[in-house]
Amino acid sequence: LTHKIHSIGLTMSSPQVLHVAGWNSCGFYRRTAGVLGSLSVLFPTRIKVVEHSFEDRPSYRAWLVDSSDTGPFREKITDTRAHTHTASPFVWMSKELSEEPDANHVQTFLGGHDDTLNWARGFLTPSSEVAASSKADATMVDDGHTKDHSYEYDLVVIGGGSGGMAAAKEATRLGAKVACLDFVKPSPAGTAWGLGGTCVNVGCIPKKLMHTGALMQQTMEADLEAFGIAVDAGGAAAAATANGDEATKTAASSTIRWESIRENIQNYIRGLNFKYRVALREKEVTYFNKLAKFVDPHTIEATDKKGRTSTITGSRFLICTGGRPTPLDCEGGDLAISSDDVFALETDPGKTLCVGASYISLECAGFLAGFGNDVTVAVRSILLRGFDRECTDRIGAYMQDHGVKFKRSVVPTKMEKVDGDKIKVTFSDGSTDEYDTVLAAVGRYADTEKLGLENVGVTTNPKNRKVVCNFEQSSTPNIYAVGDVMDGCPELTPVAIQAGQLLSRRLFGDNIKEPMDYVNICTTVFTPIEYATVGMSEDDCIEKYGKGNIEVYIREFMPLEWSMSHHRASHNAFTKVIVDKMPDENVLGIHYVGPNAGEVMQGYGSAMKQGLKFATLKETVGIHPTSSEEIVALSVTKSSGESASAGGC
Repeated sequence: LTHKIHSIGLTMSSPQVLHVAGWNSCGFYRRTAGVLGSLSVLFPTRIKVVEHSFEDRPSYRAWLVDSSDTGPFREKITDTRAHTHTASPFVWMSKELSEEPDANHVQTFLGGHDDTLNWARGFLTPSSEVAASSKADATMVDDGHTKDHSYEYDLVVIGGGSGGMAAAKEATRLGAKVACLDFVKPSPAGTAWGLGGTCVNVGCIPKKLMHTGALMQQTMEADLEAFGIAVDAGGAAAAATANGDEATKTAASSTIRWESIRENIQNYIRGLNFKYRVALREKEVTYFNKLAKFVDPHTIEATDKKGRTSTITGSRFLICTGGRPTPLDCEGGDLAISSDDVFALETDPGKTLCVGASYISLECAGFLAGFGNDVTVAVRSILLRGFDRECTDRIGAYMQDHGVKFKRSVVPTKMEKVDGDKIKVTFSDGSTDEYDTVLAAVGRYADTEKLGLENVGVTTNPKNRKVVCNFEQSSTPNIYAVGDVMDGCPELTPVAIQAGQLLSRRLFGDNIKEPMDYVNICTTVFTPIEYATVGMSEDDCIEKYGKGNIEVYIREFMPLEWSMSHHRASHNAFTKVIVDKMPDENVLGIHYVGPNAGEVMQGYGSAMKQGLKFATLKETVGIHPTSSEEIVALSVTKSSGESASAGGC
């Protein structure tokens, strides 16, 4: 088996990747590969072609049709048309570029010679609809659902997080009878929570509130004096004592009380839990606080908190169980807590070690340091893998200058209790230190182990237990998945919500085929200096398109709200826009490091969805004085060597 990749001048953030497989001497294979190869030359920004060429017909059939150690390739495709395909070529669209055929990345099965040439004719046909959108209709496998089925529910949603609840409510709006099961298994440290999933209870919501509190503290320390505002620290501490609260830390102008912020945030979350229960009831979704396990494709065993079991049947099932933190794999690793626990700690975490360089680790390290804690981050390799390196380096430098210590190129190898509740950590470089709290944030895995997926033939990725899907449909046609539990899905709450709603519309709406678009999704990292991005990083653009085919515009500036304080002088905000060099100058990625990053980036996400061009960005009049206007004022390129520092008005 040999591979050939056509990658001439690619300059779009999401070109269509087509794979064509066949044997060398097959005329139909050669003709199909030739047509697709020509398209990749004519439309280099829209098409990428990967040829999988087999030496002869028997070797091709052994891969496609006959039994092998890994199973016939065609049977791994969710589209049932592929299961009977025997001819050469075999053509499909892929989510990822890969030299080896990978069924996990198959997005759409095109077919053979005739089907592919028909697709090519359609691709070349002028169409305003094609120009306006690159999204193809979702091709779903028939799951056997009928309106007169004999099951208890049309849809059973397993998981009461953001995606599950959104899908359940949308399905009932469209007339479906829906049940939703949610059961929180306590963390190893014993932390449990209510309805709403990770984001609401132990993720985005408490994280953003803690982050906001830490930013307030930073503002009081860095900015108030410059704006002529004085706060009596002694008076604040006295007021705290009078209110019966223990003043855990006193900074220059404020007193920080962990117990108060923890309780206030938990009370707010409990209010949300109650509202979600009410919303499900109002939408006529039947709610069960029970743990689900598949018995067969249409039946689950539901277990309540007292161990009592019952069965629930459904025509369709949707898995939305999300993920859980990966535990530390070292001696004494069970002494560490995770992000599932930190927001519910009864007492201040004190001197803390955050293990990992993920956004969860850095966000937690940021707000803990902002509250005055002694915080160290243990980094095995690089910060924020997958994000833009230039931007993440700025985050690391900012955090280090604001009190966060970094131990580079190390991992914990042993943890043990010493002196009562202290935790002694031995690192891979032989060094040791003692901490009050160790927080593990080294990754997450899908919460699917006890779902009984092996009973119903649902394929999962063995590396992370995530459900392998095509258009949110698993290898068992009537079982679907959305959110963090789905392989290849961005682990973001709004993604799960929108994917769940769109799936329900396709399943229960009137001939609706709109798929979820996972391209150009905005995200923000809420570190002490925030970072927002949409599109590709500079490194990814170079890898895909070549350094000579892109232009990188950069700008470094002092946000106006920081400009009065000498405490802010050592760090600027930064923005970067990556553009292709083709005549259209499509924008491939936008990056911003600075205050209010999420608010700055959201609108640019809409523009990227519409195929933003750099000319449009330059023609946009900025709102003055804001940080966001710096993005539309970009003019200096990296290649020019000119200074990227912005001046005044």
